[in-house]
Amino acid sequence: MTTGDYSTKELMKQEEDFSFSSFTNEDAIALGQEMLKIATSQKAPVIVQVRIGQQIIFHAALTGTTTENDWWINRKARVVEKFNHSSMYVRVFFEENNQTFEEHSGLDNELYAAHGGGFPIIVTGQGVVGVALVSGLPQVEDHKMIIQGLTNFKQAKS
Repeated sequence: MTTGDYSTKELMKQEEDFSFSSFTNEDAIALGQEMLKIATSQKAPVIVQVRIGQQIIFHAALTGTTTENDWWINRKARVVEKFNHSSMYVRVFFEENNQTFEEHSGLDNELYAAHGGGFPIIVTGQGVVGVALVSGLPQVEDHKMIIQGLTNFKQAKS
């Protein structure tokens, strides 16, 4: 299994834990900077991006990334926007049902990728308002980088 033994229950809890009362453009920049700090400290060849709606608020492409990473970012973002869950949650959901996203979602695999690295930004009472994204590492590591960035952001905000 390539999903780090995550369960949908655990991934749903992460989404609940990282819901916010509000989320502004300044918050998106701060979250992006937290993820970027992690990426640069690890010398990770990743793209870090934060969107609110369809607007890209924060984007950084570190050494070692290519336009293929941008393609992956967009595919992961579409999954989060379509399912209102993390891209890792969607992948694990299909795996728990003994299916693959690629074969059973009915979506174009050139446009959608259920691989870790896309996480919904949820505002209580509004739902999903944006997406935090990482591409460049194995999917579990992409997902973990977002979770660590969200953890740091939430601690700094409180």
